[in-house]
Amino acid sequence: MRIFRGFEDIVPLTRPVVAIGSFDGVHLGHQRILRYLCDTAASHQGQSVVVTFAPHPQQLLNPDSDFFLINDLERNLELIADQGVDVAVVVPFTRDFSQITYVEFIERYLIGCLHASMLVMGPNHALGHNREGDRSRIEAVCQRHHVKVVDIPEFLVNDAEVHSSTIRKMIQSKQFDKVDEMLGYHYES
Repeated sequence: MRIFRGFEDIVPLTRPVVAIGSFDGVHLGHQRILRYLCDTAASHQGQSVVVTFAPHPQQLLNPDSDFFLINDLERNLELIADQGVDVAVVVPFTRDFSQITYVEFIERYLIGCLHASMLVMGPNHALGHNREGDRSRIEAVCQRHHVKVVDIPEFLVNDAEVHSSTIRKMIQSKQFDKVDEMLGYHYES
């Protein structure tokens, strides 16, 4: 997997199919999104691209919270690469970056820098300042620029939704068997 640290040095990509997120833990839900991303890119003779952030937005925006990372960035990038992703873009997440709107993010970065052809989104995904870009708003902007938006439904393990926040709670309560089950690999603290 080729890794770019920011959008500045990205080389031209072939019909990029993009997924955006923190992907902390690269749990089974993330893995499903990434496999779908790779399969979709392959079926369109394009490249699969993950856009992620460092530091994690919660670390910058809520530094006094009890938030913690499931894995560090490098481990998450290894796990993303293991899913077969072609390209990862690690965006430096700053206070200034946190202020941009979802429209600016889509038009400036997804379209202007990456030239995305498709955007793959998991459930409850939002973009931009205060997460103002919900599914319908994102799709409206993408549609204007001929970028197709593809939804991935919620992933369940034993009837439970798989979310990084749920896994963090399980780590805190030392339910490591359940953590491993939701991650799909052994958790190492």
